[in-house]
Amino acid sequence: MTAWINNVIEMSDGALWNNGDFGVRNQRGKDALSVHATGRAVDLSYRHMADKGLGIKEGGRQASINVMRTLITNADQIGLELILDYFPQPYGRGWRCDRRDWIKYQVSTLAGAPSGDWFHCEVTPAFADDPKLVNDAFKSLREIA
Repeated sequence: MTAWINNVIEMSDGALWNNGDFGVRNQRGKDALSVHATGRAVDLSYRHMADKGLGIKEGGRQASINVMRTLITNADQIGLELILDYFPQPYGRGWRCDRRDWIKYQVSTLAGAPSGDWFHCEVTPAFADDPKLVNDAFKSLREIA
């Protein structure tokens, strides 16, 4: 998963940073484990934190939208299963590989939404566990671009 995260951060040209990946915990407000506990999830933030040298690019939100578009366009190639975007009103939005589309939530669904300054990604076990697979996939994306 670390390789996947690092490749996405590199893709963002410094606009995104790792706001949280592996951690054994339940989903907020639920009795079920978070996907973060499986090692297959990351929260990527575009919040500017000068004291940590993070998210120092201007236009971080727009950069995050561009990165999400690239991830979705190449979802199968990079093992992407899900994106949750915490920013949009009224309650955020979610993209899943089984429907290939965004749903804008109309009821409170994501803790931290709306106006969250991050998005959440989940990837397949194969991509979470194989840095070579990840690096090769992202390298081919860079070669196409």
